[in-house]
Amino acid sequence: MLLIVWVFDKISSLSRMIPGIWLLLFWILPTPCLHAAEPYSIAPAMKGAPLGRHFEILADPTGQLGLQDILEKDAAQAFRPSQETVPNFGLRRGPQWVKFTIHNPLQQELTILLENKFTLADSLELYYQNPAGDWLKKAAGDQRPFIERDIHTRQAVFRLTLAPGSHRFYARTFADGAHQLPLHIWTQDEFFAHNAREYGWIGILVGFHLVICLYNLFLYFSLRDRTYLYYVLYVTCNLFYQSASLGLFQQSLSMLGWAESFSNRFTSMNVDMVSITALLFSYHFLNIKEKLPIFRRIYLAIGALDATNLVVTGFISVYFGTAICLVTASMTTSTLLASGFLISRQRYIPAMFYITGWGCYLLGVTGTILNLIGLLPTSNFSRWGQFTGGAIEIAILSLALGARINAKRREHVQMITRLNQDLEGKVEERTAEIQSLLLHIPQGILSIGRDGLITPNYSAQLPSILNHDAIAGQSFRSIILDRSTLSADEKDQAWQSIQAAVGEHSLSFDLNIDKLPAQLDYIMNDQMKVLRLTWNRELNAQDEVKHILVTLLDVSSEVAAQQEIERQNREFEIIKQLVDLGSRKSVQFFSAGDQLINENERLLRATNLDTDTIKILFVNTHTLKGAARSLQLKELANKLHVVESYYAQVLKFHQPLDRARLQQDFTEAKAIYQRYHRANRETLGRLDDLKKVTVDRDFMQDNVKLLNQLLDMDALPRNMKAVIQAHRDEITGMIYTKLPSFIEELRHHADKIAKDLGLEPPLFQIEVANILINTSQELSLKNAFIHLLRNALDHGIEPGGMRKQKGKPTRGTLLIRAEERNGQIQIEFQDDGQGLDIGRIREICRKNGKTEAGLSAAGVASMILENGFSTNESVSMTSGRGVGLAAVRQFMEAEGGRVEIVLGPRIPGTGEFHEFSIRLHLPATVAASWQRMVVQAS
Repeated sequence: MLLIVWVFDKISSLSRMIPGIWLLLFWILPTPCLHAAEPYSIAPAMKGAPLGRHFEILADPTGQLGLQDILEKDAAQAFRPSQETVPNFGLRRGPQWVKFTIHNPLQQELTILLENKFTLADSLELYYQNPAGDWLKKAAGDQRPFIERDIHTRQAVFRLTLAPGSHRFYARTFADGAHQLPLHIWTQDEFFAHNAREYGWIGILVGFHLVICLYNLFLYFSLRDRTYLYYVLYVTCNLFYQSASLGLFQQSLSMLGWAESFSNRFTSMNVDMVSITALLFSYHFLNIKEKLPIFRRIYLAIGALDATNLVVTGFISVYFGTAICLVTASMTTSTLLASGFLISRQRYIPAMFYITGWGCYLLGVTGTILNLIGLLPTSNFSRWGQFTGGAIEIAILSLALGARINAKRREHVQMITRLNQDLEGKVEERTAEIQSLLLHIPQGILSIGRDGLITPNYSAQLPSILNHDAIAGQSFRSIILDRSTLSADEKDQAWQSIQAAVGEHSLSFDLNIDKLPAQLDYIMNDQMKVLRLTWNRELNAQDEVKHILVTLLDVSSEVAAQQEIERQNREFEIIKQLVDLGSRKSVQFFSAGDQLINENERLLRATNLDTDTIKILFVNTHTLKGAARSLQLKELANKLHVVESYYAQVLKFHQPLDRARLQQDFTEAKAIYQRYHRANRETLGRLDDLKKVTVDRDFMQDNVKLLNQLLDMDALPRNMKAVIQAHRDEITGMIYTKLPSFIEELRHHADKIAKDLGLEPPLFQIEVANILINTSQELSLKNAFIHLLRNALDHGIEPGGMRKQKGKPTRGTLLIRAEERNGQIQIEFQDDGQGLDIGRIREICRKNGKTEAGLSAAGVASMILENGFSTNESVSMTSGRGVGLAAVRQFMEAEGGRVEIVLGPRIPGTGEFHEFSIRLHLPATVAASWQRMVVQAS
């Protein structure tokens, strides 16, 4: 052990002589006198300039010199100028002192950073003077507490603020082993940017090591081959060593008190662990026991030396351990390369990858070792060579493991081939058994050979499944693919995949199996079947696809059953929605819906479809969609929204009409509507409850009028009048609806619309006389109020937060008044929202050329009843189409009524916003009006 240390010490001494020898040979003159090193002058951009050539160096073999001693020796000119950009002290023991001067030529203080890139330095002490002339000290190193560093990074960095002028520094550096002082100067911004790049590069290398570990650990658990486990251990130890040599060990474990004292031992011990795990991995990977048995003892001897050095480094001396591990590392690398080279000569392909990888690692490690012992200057190659070379080596060794898998696979194939040569007789027996199996198996089985042709060996059931007898020798495409409902692209992809796999390596089949259909619809002789296909490959000894085996199973009945289940589930969902809706509401919906559907169907049959026709189609569809949405008939509402959106595009953007699309959309929507209607009528047995009278409604209404006239006759006896009045009241209740009960039903619709808009349900204030309306009026009012509620909640009533800021209750209020006056039913609808923006309406009308100059505010307000008018800039499922109030007007006019906008006063502080209400007028159907009823709802 002492001999090894003496050899390295002599090598280090020789390295100190090399620069002088080269200088002598270059000048062919005696070495000139050495002069004091020049000061380093600070510049705005220093970019990590090395200070080595500005150093003067003094060795301290005893380690007893203090600062005062150094000042005296400096005065005696004992320091010698440095001849290296990065001073390299090799394996010399004992501290080294350096002296250097930094000059600040600027007229202001400047903060600089001094970085020691040699992370293995045990201690680095920096002495400098403050403005008062006192000497101050900063210290760092991997044997000192990490928390004492000026900047908490992996390398020792000192932060200094220098006043204008020259500043003298002394530095004492010590390392128990390899020793360098690569001191670099930076501005703060330069250093942090450079340090971030280095950390990024380190992160990439560390991440690469971790990925390799995880991947090979997965292979170990999958294959149960210990070679992969030893490789993971090797990569892990190599990662620990590289991390320690880069200073990451002390930084990551800085919170532990023993991290500093253990840093040197950990680094040296990891070199031996890398060597041991590399030997274990190589021994199993190269199969040394069988392919190169003479090297078994060499592997064992080097491993034993590594194990011994672990004890030396851990318990005796880090310095001696470092010297020994440099020897063992060299021995390990040489042995592994030699064994890899000898085995590669045996035509073992993985060994060729192996020696390439170790060659890259050897190149990097050689540069690092020569630098550590002082035979090679410090550079990026020497600093990063072993880490980068190790990463390249690990990548190549991963390829070597892959090649090893293939080699083993080829060995297995060769073994199987030899076995097959002895089993030809048994193969013939098995062939006969397979032929018998093909005759009796109840599935279709075939094999595809070259050119995609079906071989003669197929199951007896296959012709029955395909309804085709001439199968052998036919193209798989013509027999099956071309007779399926697959698209042309799907057929072509499947056919190309089959041709690309047969006769090629099995990998080609694996890469293209996703292009082969798992199920298809097969048509033959006007009969369609659903076939489920499974695909497998038949390989030859060269791992090439000899045949593709296809199993075909007729699953037509299974698919039909599944489709029936899905249809029943959809029908069940429709029935559930109708049950939740209730009998009366469903009958009302379909009574109104039949009219809208029939009208749209009649309009679509027209020869010419102009803009006015599209508007009517649009209004009808929008109305039916709104009713379906409010009643939670989801599938119908969604489909009607699609149809309505196309109408809106045609009207808004003047797109050319696509009659085929119009008809197709309507047909699909009508089909869904009829499914709902049929389920309501046939499954739930809901007949038209509104028409359970035995005579026509108009006739019954005439009779009610007649009975009223009889009651006005004084000549009738009192008991006769009582009977007539009872019959009149009974008939009236059957064919008329009380307006208060109709209004009460609106609460449910309002709550659903508010929920869709993310608003709180509104409050209702209802003041409605007990007026009777007929069925036609009820349906029209129902459709009209859906638009009125949506308009009030989406346009008028503000969100809760905005209402609170205005001093209003967070929930809006809807006021509905109704009375009979002069033979007319007047219904007034009003909300307590933000009002009507007359200015906005006037601006929109002016853009559309609809407003005449000098039109009054009331006249401007009435424009909102025009078809296509909307103040919303966006379109949603609830509003923005410009249909709502125009549709209300159409519904009222269809009943002989009208709509009126009643404009109120301007709302203070809101510009041109006015209070307003919407008044509906309908002709009264019954002369008598019952007592007025007032309801206050909350």
